[in-house]
Amino acid sequence: MDGEWHSSTPGGREVLVQRRGEFWLVRCGDLRVLNRNLDVALMNAIRADPETAHSDGSDYPTWARAVADEIDSAA
Repeated sequence: MDGEWHSSTPGGREVLVQRRGEFWLVRCGDLRVLNRNLDVALMNAIRADPETAHSDGSDYPTWARAVADEIDSAA
């Protein structure tokens, strides 16, 4: 593992992001998503989580892009 970051969705769900070589592993609740693109992994994890998926009207694509940019700059 190359790194680990913690964040939370706009709705308050905890999100764990880990770098695994050239892949990103994102955990949201009990779900795990692996993808080469961090923002895609974030969005897929959120969409698959029934407690998070757009339930509060938040702009999750904008959030995912901001988190991905922040983590990429720290990585």
